[in-house]
Amino acid sequence: MSSGKVVFPGEELCVEEEFMPGSGAYVDENGFVRAAVLGEPIYDMASRRVSVRPLTRRSLLPRQGDIVLGVVSGIKEDVAIVKVLGFDIHAPFKNPITGLLHISQISESRIESIYDAVRLGDLIKAKVLNNYIPLLLSTKEPRLGVVLAYCSKCGAVLVKESSGLRCPSCGNVEQRKTSIDYLAVVRRGSRKG
Repeated sequence: MSSGKVVFPGEELCVEEEFMPGSGAYVDENGFVRAAVLGEPIYDMASRRVSVRPLTRRSLLPRQGDIVLGVVSGIKEDVAIVKVLGFDIHAPFKNPITGLLHISQISESRIESIYDAVRLGDLIKAKVLNNYIPLLLSTKEPRLGVVLAYCSKCGAVLVKESSGLRCPSCGNVEQRKTSIDYLAVVRRGSRKG
């Protein structure tokens, strides 16, 4: 029997004498049955068990218009192959999904080489353009693009400066189509020198 309400993790559902915990529930040290996940409690009167059916924030697969995070796992002439990890870093998919980022979908301005925009290992934020796999991706909007990149020479995290992306370890400067949400940014006046 469904209660029709939503419970949060840790919320009390009943006492151990009333119902035993099922999937998504547990008994605490005081004998209270509590929710282990965000979801809807289901009380089974026949077996005297209470379970919590998890609420899913989104469908299992990204849909057209969704924003996803992924890692560039391969590059061929004019296409970057992206391992799509999830909707955000805190909600990864159980298994990564293949995405394709064509050079024409990287930026509004013309790009001579895909290596000027993305490189292997870059973490990118992209918009999904279709409803099937492989996902077709775009990074044309200002909030989309590379959100974290690594130096091609030494592997250190590249820091975003006004001149581009600079390696704090070896001084190498590289270009990418970065998101305005790039994670490693040097603020004016914070650079030591």
